[in-house]
Amino acid sequence: HPQRFAEVAGTLARAGMRYARRSEAPAAAPDCEVLLLDTLGELLDFYAAADLAFVGGSLAPVGGHNLLEPAALGLPILTGPYNTNSEEIAQLLIARGAAEVVRDAAGLRARVSALLADPAARARIGAAGRACVDSNRGALEKLLALIEPRPSLAAVVSAAARGCRGARARSVPGSRASAPRGRSPPPASARC
Repeated sequence: HPQRFAEVAGTLARAGMRYARRSEAPAAAPDCEVLLLDTLGELLDFYAAADLAFVGGSLAPVGGHNLLEPAALGLPILTGPYNTNSEEIAQLLIARGAAEVVRDAAGLRARVSALLADPAARARIGAAGRACVDSNRGALEKLLALIEPRPSLAAVVSAAARGCRGARARSVPGSRASAPRGRSPPPASARC
């Protein structure tokens, strides 16, 4: 969030951490401990270069941020307990083993260390995230189908047949559409 860039930089400086602001340096110095991503539109690129992702806004009751981006990239995801902005997505990823909840900074530190030391666990958790995203692709089409169902092939054929009967009925002399009052229409076998 742009309104917090300066605040976070101040917090890092007060903590004595060596950091670089992405907006001021194209690359961080080798001794940089934190790269403050104070730009917009680059997070996905940084996720793509990462070994795991902690998705912020979730250790405090902020609501959490987008868990789908790191999941789609096959990253193991760590998140805090506050994911009200995308609660169903968080629950799905957690249930499928693609994301883990940490309760505080100490829990985050422990899980990051454990995952960095275990490439097989990172691969397994990341694969679960990618599979979860892949299995839920096409959600918009599924939703639209529920709202405005598309006719089946049988329904299209049936409608076409009804249309054909209606078209012939109008053009066949003596049909309902053209029969003078009191005359019967032709039998069904004479129509389409």
